[in-house]
Amino acid sequence: MSKHLPYIALLIAAFLLSAAQLTPLQPGETVTQTHVLYYGDLGGTPDTQNLDYVALAPSVTQSFASGVTTLDTMAERSDQAGYFAFNNPALQRELGYSVLFTVQLFEEVHRGRNRAGFSLLVLSSDLQGIELGFWTHEIWAQEGGRENLFKHAEGIAFDTTASLITYELQIAGDQYTLLADGLPLLSGPLRDYTAFEGFIDPYETPNLLFLGDDSTTSRAKVNIAYVALETTSIPTPTPMPTLTATVAPTKTATSTPTATIAPTETAARLAPQNNPPRWPYWWFPLTSGYPPNLQ
Repeated sequence: MSKHLPYIALLIAAFLLSAAQLTPLQPGETVTQTHVLYYGDLGGTPDTQNLDYVALAPSVTQSFASGVTTLDTMAERSDQAGYFAFNNPALQRELGYSVLFTVQLFEEVHRGRNRAGFSLLVLSSDLQGIELGFWTHEIWAQEGGRENLFKHAEGIAFDTTASLITYELQIAGDQYTLLADGLPLLSGPLRDYTAFEGFIDPYETPNLLFLGDDSTTSRAKVNIAYVALETTSIPTPTPMPTLTATVAPTKTATSTPTATIAPTETAARLAPQNNPPRWPYWWFPLTSGYPPNLQ
């Protein structure tokens, strides 16, 4: 019997074990991932976790207590503030994705039927998306296009003040569906808001998520407890290992290794790595966020 057989047998056994543990992806199979952006039970406001905070007036307040953050823009109608995430994974509507958020609207005041004191905006990787306005008694969609841009579209009567409500905004193809505590609430087509032309324009930013008050004619007080994204992707299949028989090398005398001294870490290596600065204010819709005649 060959002296190399034990090595070959061991190699075959290792291959069979690793192959048994691999589950090859089927053609077209997708993987869903949850990206938690804010979880109030961990403590702190959303900007201490994975969301950025913008407040464009000193009278705006955010506070944290008992697992929720309270965002308050009630002091002045022109106050604007909110939380956004733009460094997100690709939000591909062809594959489908969802926005999950748990909120409770305490108060909301708006001028006219085309504005809301609390809004959710999500834009897909191709800029198709939806902006939803939240009143105390209704949730509705902002119209896109050009002729009726940012006008009140489909909506549904709903009490947004009773308690913390877990919403799920599902995006699939050309449609959105909003669920409240698991029950379908509102649905309609995705919109294209790129017809808007302003000095500051968030609607040209792919993979964007925003929650807050982006109107200069409305105000609100809202509790936020949870924000997350669920994305779908098609991963690259992992290639199956190829079995290659090898022959154990003949042992040869080896020389005693020479001891070496690890190089001393340089000051540059020990210095903290400075991440490039992010400029969250560039896109935030100031007074130019909507056409003036619709405010």
